[in-house]
Amino acid sequence: MKTNTGIALLGAGRMAQVHAAAIVAAGGRVAVVYDPATAMADALAARTGARVAATAEQAIADAEAEAVVIATSSDTHVELVIAAVQAGKPVLCEKPLASSLADSRRCIATIGEAAARKVFLGFNRRFDRGHASLRTAVHGGDIGRLEQLTITSRDPLPPPLEYVPRSGGLFRDMMIHDFDMARAVLRQEFVSVTAHGSSIIDPEIGRLGDIDTASVTLLGADGAIVTILNSRRCAFGFDQRIEAFGSAGMVMSDNPRQCGLQRYSAAHPGTPAPILAFFMERYGDSYAAEIRLFLQCARDGQDMPVNAYDGLMAAYLAEAATLSLKQGKTIHLSGPDQEFHHG
Repeated sequence: MKTNTGIALLGAGRMAQVHAAAIVAAGGRVAVVYDPATAMADALAARTGARVAATAEQAIADAEAEAVVIATSSDTHVELVIAAVQAGKPVLCEKPLASSLADSRRCIATIGEAAARKVFLGFNRRFDRGHASLRTAVHGGDIGRLEQLTITSRDPLPPPLEYVPRSGGLFRDMMIHDFDMARAVLRQEFVSVTAHGSSIIDPEIGRLGDIDTASVTLLGADGAIVTILNSRRCAFGFDQRIEAFGSAGMVMSDNPRQCGLQRYSAAHPGTPAPILAFFMERYGDSYAAEIRLFLQCARDGQDMPVNAYDGLMAAYLAEAATLSLKQGKTIHLSGPDQEFHHG
């Protein structure tokens, strides 16, 4: 697979535009675009020099498309992943793998576990420089035995209300990144999930059946405790932090700042510059790193380091958290193919 790899980009919305920029930054090119919203597809194709396909199948089959990136709505991911795999093309699928645990299971069952490990799942926060450094430090034993992991993820503003009913819910749409990060740091599965959530930022989100403020506690098989905090609103920007505490110390991945300025005055005694505004400012570089790694693994025929099986496991934790919130109980875990048990 050459450096200037041609990619079929499925989707032309916000996340597809993020991936289009990352493809170019990683040295690839968008060869063909498909989106049922033809005006959006035309606009993205014009910006990238790509052609517009009439159908997703046409885009996948395009002769110049050596790989496929899926950035469509969550409810379309499974069928498109299956189509790309069956076409014999490397595929990167934006999170989540599917809009439900049942569909995630169906995807893995259809393509097979070996193929599933060659589907790159877009948990791009694994490739953020700070988060990756924290993970390396934990795995290298810098803090001794990991005892507590705290993951904080707060968006600057809630999503549009029309998005809420089709999002799958906060656990599946937002916290799913943090479930994956917890698994990546601990390198073990969890034995229980306990969730709390409320709708206190915008009561309309609650009326639409979702929450906007949540905490989840995961218990690792070795006794390590993971706490995940999510909020749909943060007055000071995009709050993305991880703290790993262990028997020999602690490491943190903090919020990057807009610049290195620190202000000293009576009103601002040592106040640093603001944190970054939203996900593209924070994670733009990690999207490009994700694409580069995807193309390298595809070229070498390797399993993807974060793959469809990781997508299944994140969906499993999201489903367990949803059930815990609904029932007000701790959910005990025995594997993604097993039924949940509560205590």
